[in-house]
Amino acid sequence: MKQTRSVAIFGAFKAWGGIESTVAVLANAFVGHGVIPTFVLLRGGATPYPERLPAEARAVDLRTRGKWHAVPRIIQYLRSERPAAVITVDAHSAEAVMLASLLGRLNVPVFVKATNTLSEAVRRPGRRRLIKWLYPRASGVIAVSGGVAEDLVSNFGVPRGLVHVIYNPMSTVDIPGRAARDVEHPWFQGDQGKKVVLGVGRLCRQKGFDDLIRAFAILRSRRSCRLVLLGEGDERGALEALADEQGVSGDLSLPGYVSDPIPYMARCGVFALSSRYEGLGNVVIEALAAGARVVSTDCPSGPKEILEGGRHGELVAVGDLAAMANALERALDGGAKEFDRQTMERFGSAAASRYLQVMGLI
Repeated sequence: MKQTRSVAIFGAFKAWGGIESTVAVLANAFVGHGVIPTFVLLRGGATPYPERLPAEARAVDLRTRGKWHAVPRIIQYLRSERPAAVITVDAHSAEAVMLASLLGRLNVPVFVKATNTLSEAVRRPGRRRLIKWLYPRASGVIAVSGGVAEDLVSNFGVPRGLVHVIYNPMSTVDIPGRAARDVEHPWFQGDQGKKVVLGVGRLCRQKGFDDLIRAFAILRSRRSCRLVLLGEGDERGALEALADEQGVSGDLSLPGYVSDPIPYMARCGVFALSSRYEGLGNVVIEALAAGARVVSTDCPSGPKEILEGGRHGELVAVGDLAAMANALERALDGGAKEFDRQTMERFGSAAASRYLQVMGLI
């Protein structure tokens, strides 16, 4: 083991979320290798999952607003602290930190983590050009799936040799205990959960919950079932209106954000990912680990890799409502393939160690 070093992890973090859960796992793995993580908060960010972080982890809020406001503060921070390496975990932090590194002529290795399929997530031509200029100048680019890596190479000109595919590390040791926790929602009492189609994620266009509601309406016309969407977001009102239009509002529940979806996943009849695009799809991994049957869109990128081409759950084309309804029905009838738990090793602690290997810290 090398001497204790520090890694600065930059992001506009929330207190919870997929990226935040991943970096909490990374922080614990880093400390286990003698590497101390510091979360550098941008754009009003919060410390991610503070209750899950090791005691050695630190958090520093640079109190930034936009990208250009952040650059001088990042330069000042990195010149003062001089971490052994920097990781950025979202597109905003990647652009701000890379600009700071280049403009400040900083001799700190910066590793950009690509958590989404950027050709889908970034539409503005100016930002696309900026990414094409910045990302190839990083010390390395960490893609959360093979699909994200191919997108970076094909659409943003990132040299293939600069890209490292590392699946998001997931903490699964405590999942059996979490799965056994009570769920207060009345639709999950006793065996009632077996009739529930469950979706988890931000209520936004990317997650495709409008398509899921339409597919559910087709399914609901054929059998008794319910739809629960865990999460919060700007599209709540539009989704409620759509459910009313489709005649399924009485069978839709939007409880909002829940701190741990695992108990719901363990009790549902089928977990559905309806996204138009992803980076990996952490919730699919969590649902499989919780023992749920899974139906997912074959969106770019991630679900096909997690499900190994359909081996562990059905894949349907994005926007194919009839196919989604049919796959959900087969899953509720017990037809979807269940998870081979050995494949969870792809998303375990070894993935966290790979970060340190790529950065040359172990």
